[in-house]
Amino acid sequence: MANAFAEISRPFRLHVWRGAERIVPPASLLIVLLVTWQFSSDWFDVPKYLLPAPTDFMGRFVADWRVIGYHALATGYVVVIGFIIATLIAIPLGLAIASYPSLRRNLMPVIVFFEIIPKTITAPLFVVWLGFGFPPRIILTVVMTFFPILLNSIAGFTSINPRLHLITKSMGASPWQSFRFIRLPAAMPYIFTGMKIGMVYAVAGCITAEFIGANEGLAAMILQASDYMDLQLMFSGIIATAMLGALLTGILLGLEKWLMPWRSDQ
Repeated sequence: MANAFAEISRPFRLHVWRGAERIVPPASLLIVLLVTWQFSSDWFDVPKYLLPAPTDFMGRFVADWRVIGYHALATGYVVVIGFIIATLIAIPLGLAIASYPSLRRNLMPVIVFFEIIPKTITAPLFVVWLGFGFPPRIILTVVMTFFPILLNSIAGFTSINPRLHLITKSMGASPWQSFRFIRLPAAMPYIFTGMKIGMVYAVAGCITAEFIGANEGLAAMILQASDYMDLQLMFSGIIATAMLGALLTGILLGLEKWLMPWRSDQ
């Protein structure tokens, strides 16, 4: 009976162990950094108005969680919407470019030209054209997220050996079946790589747009706090931004694992 229970619980214990292997090292490093920061502030007597200790701004993070949560939701809404729009455009376009060489020759130079333009300098233009609010932030998030997803989608859809198409066709597979069971699964690791990079850019793009012109969002909260030299609230906003990015990236990693259960390295 004990042996049977051990065999049944073995997959669960293995899953927990693998999860601990991923979480414990970065969490331990973060704790060490925070403890070092805390004791360094006390030892060197750093003024709180210049560099607050972790206990200072973390206490403010807890005390003002409603305000911080409101602005975090505003930022998260823009990041998610912009990321989804960029993904829905980039993946089909990547498939089309990978499938038709003429499309690649005609479109890629134009796409690369627009990608070379620094995105931060376009943020004021979007504010002028679209005004304050969500539209300019969403557009800038889409623009910054689009390119890495597109490039990785193209790389993924072109990574298949062309002989596989001939093999599946000779076995009577339809074009949709070849795409569904061969081409798409092979391209998904590349696509998710681009999406993980794009998520980082999405958060950065949204924060950049909020700095240019926004009345709500974490960057807007940080700017308002800077007007009053409230460094504790500013650091709380920075921590909230990092937590938001980590949360959205974690959701993306979970989606990747769910859609690609055959990947043994996850």
